[in-house]
Parts: sequence; structure tokens; C-alpha cells
Amino acid sequence: MKHASVFILVLSLACSTANASAQISPSVLAKQIDDKGAKATISTMSESEWDNVLTHIDSGSAAWIALVPKLAEGTDGGNSEDLGIGLAYALPKNAKAVLSAIDPDNGPVLGVSRVCSVPFIEDTVKDIPAYIRRAKLALTKVRDPSLQGVKRACLAELAKP
Repeated sequence: MKHASVFILVLSLACSTANASAQISPSVLAKQIDDKGAKATISTMSESEWDNVLTHIDSGSAAWIALVPKLAEGTDGGNSEDLGIGLAYALPKNAKAVLSAIDPDNGPVLGVSRVCSVPFIEDTVKDIPAYIRRAKLALTKVRDPSLQGVKRACLAELAKP
């Protein structure tokens, strides 16, 4: 029985160490991007580290959302798609931060036509009409004068059939 307890303790320590390595703060990530560049930073991330970053973006965390434009400079393909979808998930949770991160030139990765077009893959969002209602409600609460143009564009995109 003692051996089983020791094994469980060692296993739990190994798992917590693995999880700790996947954890990174937005300030540490921002410094890495500033020091090495976005492409180099992203290329050295493990899949679990990238997933961790996306989870924080999806959650609506302003500090993580603020990093999205910097991250987008170093992404391609699937990672680029992940960022646009991450902002879409975050939209009903923190519309102001998302509007601040949207590409004002409506680029293909972080533009209004991408982020506000409900870009979810297959059935990841089960109730799209409810998502759109929550996103529109969150957008109506954004009062920052500098974000009104992108807010109107996002609302218009959400209104498309």
C-alpha cells in the first residue's frame, strides 16, 4: 500500500510540473514577443502552451486579449484562425477588449468580418442565436468613443444572415 501512495504522489507531482510548464502570464508572453518576435515565440510554444493562451483569450481576459494583435504578427494557418475564433468567443464576455484588438483595416485574421462573423468551427457553439444576442448586448455597453466605428461594423456583421 505504501508503494501505491508513493507512486500516486510522484505521479501527481509530475502532472503538476507538466501543468506549470504550460502556464505563462500575459506579461511574460509580451516580454518574449518583444525580445524574440512573435513568430519565434509562437514556434517554440508547445501545443498545451498555445491551448493555454487560447483558453485565456476565449475567457475574455483583457490582458490576454491585448496580446492578440502582437501574436497575430507571428501566426499562420491554424494559429491565425485560432486567434480570430478566440476573439469571437471573448466578444460577449469583454466586448471592449475585443473591439480594441480588432484589426482596424479589417484584415483576414483579426478583422471585423472575421471576428464578428460567428467564425466557430462546426458545433463548438451549440446555440448561435443566443451567442449573437449576448454579443450584441455586450457591444451595446461599449461607450468608448474611439471604438464606436468598429462597434458599428461588428454589430452590422452580427446582423448578417
